[in-house]
Amino acid sequence: MPDLPPGVDVLWGRREPAKRGPRPNLSIEQIVDAAIEIASAEGLGPLSMNRVAEKLGKSAMSLYRYVRNKDELLQLMTDVSALKAQPPEPDDELGWRPNLESWAYALVGVYRSYPWVLHVPIGPTPPIGPGQLSWLDRALACLRQTHLPADVQVGVVMLLLTFVRGQVRMTQEVNQGAAAIAAGYPSYAEMLRMVVDKDHLPALAALVDEGVFDDPMEGISDREFDLEVRFGLTMIFDGIDRLVTAYEEGTP
Repeated sequence: MPDLPPGVDVLWGRREPAKRGPRPNLSIEQIVDAAIEIASAEGLGPLSMNRVAEKLGKSAMSLYRYVRNKDELLQLMTDVSALKAQPPEPDDELGWRPNLESWAYALVGVYRSYPWVLHVPIGPTPPIGPGQLSWLDRALACLRQTHLPADVQVGVVMLLLTFVRGQVRMTQEVNQGAAAIAAGYPSYAEMLRMVVDKDHLPALAALVDEGVFDDPMEGISDREFDLEVRFGLTMIFDGIDRLVTAYEEGTP
């Protein structure tokens, strides 16, 4: 049987412990928890093996007995954050839609609680840690009573995952941009008027002239975010509902 890729072997407890060197006085859990605390408080920018070691009162070299590099640490952090926020268990009495809606909104909560996760590169393999696979498993379990083929079920879950990740990350970036504008840059509407012309961007130019973008960019409030997520998920779920009905009727 081939070996699991680096990082994945740690997630599943398949890496052989180092046989040389001093007796271990740390654990993977301590290292990852310390890294998550740093990232949650300050973002990924300040995160480094040295910073984590400093937080734990250890030398950076001692961390490398457990974690090979920062990329591996990020992989562990991402999966552990998914484990810390367990997905809701589906209730067969509720039907697929309420269960999957509950899963989707819980996923929104994960990305809101651990915003740095959205800035971690996916890496050389698709998500395969126990935390991320538990979320995939629960989502698929929501669809087990439908007639959707297996590949369509996976497609539905990936659609929801892509929307949720995109919506939360876009909100982060808009709010960061609003902070930059507040620091002295022109407003979004002012910048649009500088670059948009009717010959090249006629549809957008019409909206700029109407003043659609004239409201001050103060970022997206929690209430606005909730409304946008609810609107998007409602549209998506209405489409999935029609797909489920089509397969039930044999007319996909």
